[in-house]
Amino acid sequence: MTRRENRYPDDSSRRERRYSSTESIPRTKAIITKDGRVIGSNRDLKIFIVFCVAAVALVFQLINLQIIQAADLSSDAKNQRTTKINVPAKRGTIYDRNYNVLAVSVDATTIYANPKDIEQPQKTAKVLAEVLGGKEADYLKLLTQDTTFVYIKQKADVDLAKKLMEKEETLSDAAEKAAYEIDPYAKVPNTELHGIYYLKDTRRDYPYGDIAMQVIGMVDVDNKGLFGLEQMYDGILKGKDGTTVAEYSRQSADRPLSGKPIPGSERQETAPVNGSDIVISLDIELQQHVEKELAATGKDRNTENGNTLVLDGATGEIYAAASLPLAKRGILTQEDIDKGTINLKSITTGYEPGSTFKPITAAAVLEEKALSMEEILYVPFSRQYTEYKISDSHAHVTDMMDFKTIISESSNVGISMAKDRISNETYAAYLKKFGINQPTHVDFPGESTGSLDDVKNWSDVQTANISFGQGVAVSSLQIASFYGAVANDGVKHKPHFLIDRPQASQDVQYTSQGEQVFSAETADNLREMLEFVVSDGTGTKSAIDGYNIAGKTGTAEKAAPEGGYIPDEYIVSFVGFFSGSENKLTCITSMDNPDGAEGDAPTGPLFASIMKFAANRYMIEPTAVISNSQMGGELGQE
Repeated sequence: MTRRENRYPDDSSRRERRYSSTESIPRTKAIITKDGRVIGSNRDLKIFIVFCVAAVALVFQLINLQIIQAADLSSDAKNQRTTKINVPAKRGTIYDRNYNVLAVSVDATTIYANPKDIEQPQKTAKVLAEVLGGKEADYLKLLTQDTTFVYIKQKADVDLAKKLMEKEETLSDAAEKAAYEIDPYAKVPNTELHGIYYLKDTRRDYPYGDIAMQVIGMVDVDNKGLFGLEQMYDGILKGKDGTTVAEYSRQSADRPLSGKPIPGSERQETAPVNGSDIVISLDIELQQHVEKELAATGKDRNTENGNTLVLDGATGEIYAAASLPLAKRGILTQEDIDKGTINLKSITTGYEPGSTFKPITAAAVLEEKALSMEEILYVPFSRQYTEYKISDSHAHVTDMMDFKTIISESSNVGISMAKDRISNETYAAYLKKFGINQPTHVDFPGESTGSLDDVKNWSDVQTANISFGQGVAVSSLQIASFYGAVANDGVKHKPHFLIDRPQASQDVQYTSQGEQVFSAETADNLREMLEFVVSDGTGTKSAIDGYNIAGKTGTAEKAAPEGGYIPDEYIVSFVGFFSGSENKLTCITSMDNPDGAEGDAPTGPLFASIMKFAANRYMIEPTAVISNSQMGGELGQE
């Protein structure tokens, strides 16, 4: 054996080294045997541990998904493929007093689009214009917006929407046929109407169009009342929407109705509760005549501001009411609102009434028995109050006037002298009792209560002005309501539109007896005065052949917004009723500065036209009376 061989002996000749207990045993390096086994390594253990941990985590996750979170995950998945659809309730129908339909809800279809689904906007716009009408450019503008939802046509007629659906089917069939001819297995391309969708809806229809729009009102796109009785009775008419929950196939968050209902999928429906119907006191035939005559008079006399109202003094029911300018149905613009087209001014607007207020002053004096019908007053042309003077409209020498003459000749000085027979406090109390500066509580939004200064602040000249209707503001309804009480023996009823709710469990109730605001004797005396106004005084142009009309003219200086009065501008009016008749219909007409306001006011003839129509319609028996004008006498003017 050489020295080299001795230095590196083979395994069999190696001597085993022994270590003392104090020496560290060195880490043994892994040795790979000829058969591939690893000797002296912990790798097997590490792999085993990792495998076990992964297996435990997987089992835990399966338990978590299949057991712990199963219900929540199932609900989330279902929510992703389900859609809750609002099912609109049908709004209640509005009928007039003769059960003519004034407003009704009908089925409609809302057509909308997802512009991101529209592949060829120009072609789509062209088809929409051809089927739905309108301008192609308007549709193109909608279809090219950067959004996922645009209305194409809201609340469209069902038949019109069906026509568009049929067009889509025709285009789809044509596209499928063309694709098949090229390649039977080719994908059918989308049509021009791909991306157009439909929703069931309801729409409010008004069979009489523009007639009575100010009274009835209208609704917005969500079927909520905007103004008029649609707003006043919104809670009764609107009902409660329902819901439909259905599972759809293909859909996304931005296109909730883009898929199709899965056959046999769970559907949950909450049925809508339709609104209740109402019957109102309006007579649509009379209303139509009133609006026609009011518009014609306004045009003829060059004014766009006037109003009229017809009320039954025996019940408080309002048969007709309208204001200039009249409203037009369609899209409501800010300009329309600013012009006051939707305002029912006979209820919502106050004005200084002028001489139609004098019988109200007379009623207070008569109730206090401070001046009898027979007593004579020496009435001068004018009265001086410190720095101010009041005067009559026509110059005259000091004249002897009884109460009837004061009213029939509409003497400002005379009525102020009559008022002086009672104190200001007593007078103010009666005005409150008669409804001046008080709400009538009519069932209509935006009622004006008018205005009247506190009695503590009244000066002598202010008191005189109030007595003949200046310095006090009222609504036409307040005046008509008072005159209705004169026709009804001093009993005043709450004015109202609603007269029935057919589906209600209880009948609509109003104060059946009304309120006795002045005595029947005072009512008799007032009727005598007012009859004389028409037969021999300032109101002869309001006379109707064969009927005894009681009424009063009014010519008031027009108040300026900044205070004082506008020179040579007047608000003229007439209010009256059939005297001596079982019928207590009362009509007021008012116009703002029409041509002929001084001396040739159009409100008397307008009143006569309306009440003559009413007499024929309701078969009111004539109460033959021969007026001064019928006998060839000279017409009186206020």
